[in-house]
Amino acid sequence: MKRPIWCNHVHVIMVPGFGAFNALGQVEYYSGITPVYRDWNRDHLPVTLHDFRNLPTAGVSTRATKLLRYLGKRIARGEILEDDAIVLVGHSTGGLDIRQLICDLYKRENQRVHVDSGYVVTSRQIRERLKAVVFLSVPHWGTNIADWVHSHRLLCDAMIAELRFAVLGSRNYVLNVIETQAMGIAAAWTDAGILLALKDALTEANENYGTQGPSRSAQAIRTSSDLTMYFRQMWSDFDAIYDLGCRPYHPDRKSPAQFNEAERRRELALWADPPIRALSYATVGGRAYTFPLGQPAPVWELTSPGSYVHFVKELWSKAKHDLSYDLCYRACAGGPFRLPKGPIPISRVLGRSPALPLESWDNDGIVNTASMFWPIGDNVVVAADHLDVVGTTNW
Repeated sequence: MKRPIWCNHVHVIMVPGFGAFNALGQVEYYSGITPVYRDWNRDHLPVTLHDFRNLPTAGVSTRATKLLRYLGKRIARGEILEDDAIVLVGHSTGGLDIRQLICDLYKRENQRVHVDSGYVVTSRQIRERLKAVVFLSVPHWGTNIADWVHSHRLLCDAMIAELRFAVLGSRNYVLNVIETQAMGIAAAWTDAGILLALKDALTEANENYGTQGPSRSAQAIRTSSDLTMYFRQMWSDFDAIYDLGCRPYHPDRKSPAQFNEAERRRELALWADPPIRALSYATVGGRAYTFPLGQPAPVWELTSPGSYVHFVKELWSKAKHDLSYDLCYRACAGGPFRLPKGPIPISRVLGRSPALPLESWDNDGIVNTASMFWPIGDNVVVAADHLDVVGTTNW
């Protein structure tokens, strides 16, 4: 492979989605990317991977501002030079952050980005370096599961409150044993990796666990502080769930997922000068339920016995999905999302081919698959779950 003629050095910046953790216990966002990168870059091309840690559940506008300042600081400190190229890789909500960032770079108030004690970087300096975007499972038109969670907000608040209590209890040995065992039982029952990650992180935050000593105590304090801050941010700003919905919930603010046709045309015009290349991956999971073809799926109502029909059917089927996937798939299947107008622009299918044509209720457990297609560049369909980019470190 040869060095790209249009740049001196390529900076690939990994932008995480909802949750936005680099690592939680032994679970990592973008797990496995380093060995893939090392195998691809055997010829030592001038390409560097960067991990960007965003706010876990803040609104897309807030997250995009943090990404804007991150890029500005990298330019101010000479890490990204004038002839370098920026490639942004966004998973899920991270892709919406990138779209919002590009819109924000053209706003008058963002023409001068103040970073590092007032040092100024212009938005044009950032924009000229941005050469390509890769979208992974991004809800460009929103996702039903966000609308479903919004309609059950009290349940969501209770879950976050319980997690915060678990972090506080991690400093008490008895409470920690109770919390971690309960988390472990729930994780084993649902086979949910995120619960296993939380269980592991709570154990790590308990300084009474494992070999005692100053190093173990310091690590426990650090982990406990990180978890406390993580869930405090979730408690104080959960606006991402509004921004991921198929319809706007704030009368004075829309996320890119909620743009109308005219707003999308204006947005796409911003990608033309200078041009930004795009590549999108649309993930589709196994159909955990059978809904009528060509029709939207009914909304899953927790208080309506009739909406459990498909779930009960799945319990007795031979399909092999973990319970957490089944529940999320069902919540994501029904809702306001509808297929965009016109043919779905599938460029190719990577690996085994899923059931085609796509239905509005097809999803990867979190995002409706037909919401993931971007009008610029190639759109590649992949049979995968939404969280396949998240995995264990195995250390």
